[in-house]
Amino acid sequence: MKDQGWAVSGTCRSLEKKKQLEEEGLDAHVLEASEPDYPANPSTELARLRLCAEEGWLDMGHNLGISSLVFRLGGIYGPGRSALDTIISKKPLSDRQKMRLSRQYTSRVHVDDICQALRAGINVPFSSNIYNVVDDDPAPREEVFKYAEDLVKSKFSGCFQEDNYPDQTESTIQRVSRRDEKRVLNSRLKQELGIKLLHPSYKSGLRSIIEQIDVDLG
Repeated sequence: MKDQGWAVSGTCRSLEKKKQLEEEGLDAHVLEASEPDYPANPSTELARLRLCAEEGWLDMGHNLGISSLVFRLGGIYGPGRSALDTIISKKPLSDRQKMRLSRQYTSRVHVDDICQALRAGINVPFSSNIYNVVDDDPAPREEVFKYAEDLVKSKFSGCFQEDNYPDQTESTIQRVSRRDEKRVLNSRLKQELGIKLLHPSYKSGLRSIIEQIDVDLG
């Protein structure tokens, strides 16, 4: 969109990421929901805050007489940010990632599908609506990582080591607390915005990512 003359801005969760985005010519603002002025219970309170933010955004659009759309994104993944990258990097799981292991279902979306949803939203007539930007295949994180491991082993046959990916045993899963799980519909996204998902499943998305990866695992 920037190449087409649009002014692009957004939020991130750290000053380091803000600086990186600004170096790429983007207008970035830090928005960290875990700052001290927020409630201590993130599981329920964060959802409440998000809802209030959505309502405020929609109200603003209504008051100004302009379109205001809310896009609820699933777990974002893409090149450089996927189960494949976690496995290949050999880095241990972060606390945030370990907590996700306990979820039975997680709705995801490839970054390319986010981009096409945003483009479609710009072109809709006057509207004030909420869209779930997710794929058609919410799946457990374990299942996604198993598929990613198989892809890595297949592409880098002979040089992939079993210890290249983090421990994701049942004992690890049992040690973390269970968080909210959501499986949501994306019917409105498809029907009203005319979106045909490029990656309706994590399998398609991961296959497209590994085709772009060229690293030495030796």
